[in-house]
Amino acid sequence: MPGTSTYTKTLAIISALCQNEDFKYTEEEMWDFLKNTDLKIKQPSTSTKQRHTSAYSMFMKENKKGMDDTTVLAENWANLKSSPDSEEYQRYVLMAQDKDKANGLEPSDGSKSQTQSVEKKLLIELIKTKTLGTPDADKPIFTGKKLDSPINCYKEWKKSQLGLSPSDTISRKDLEQYKSDDNFDISKKTMEGDDWDAYIRNHMIFADI
Repeated sequence: MPGTSTYTKTLAIISALCQNEDFKYTEEEMWDFLKNTDLKIKQPSTSTKQRHTSAYSMFMKENKKGMDDTTVLAENWANLKSSPDSEEYQRYVLMAQDKDKANGLEPSDGSKSQTQSVEKKLLIELIKTKTLGTPDADKPIFTGKKLDSPINCYKEWKKSQLGLSPSDTISRKDLEQYKSDDNFDISKKTMEGDDWDAYIRNHMIFADI
């Protein structure tokens, strides 16, 4: 009896990972990631039908220079993906849609970015409803996850210091400069003693779900 193929094993692992609600990538993004590594895992060709292009694949195509930068780029993509309404993220979404059009495909109306936007609007309404008529009603709204993440608290604190709204985004270049100016230490496990310590919990309203 022949052994299980590397593809089948990999498919099982990716499928299991993507069924975890806390896992941030789709199966398509995981396969796109593997294509940009030195792992030679070929997906069986079962159809000649054109497939939709992902924003992630366009990001990797534009930024990947060699095999050694895959991990760094994956981390950069995770940060970019955490702000789906940002101009930079939307640029890759549009690039993917343009490629779909060039391949004769109609960009999907149910794209992940659009679904996230709808979910965000519903979340904002939920938060507003829960705080209506309370002293917290006028606080800024945080719609992200990981309320106690040092980098999330720092970003929200910095936006407040700059007079920006929570829906505004800070470019990666500016963020790195601000982190340097404010002595933000990514290696620290706590925010004790920092101006942004527990900023989201203490100064914003959120849906703790």
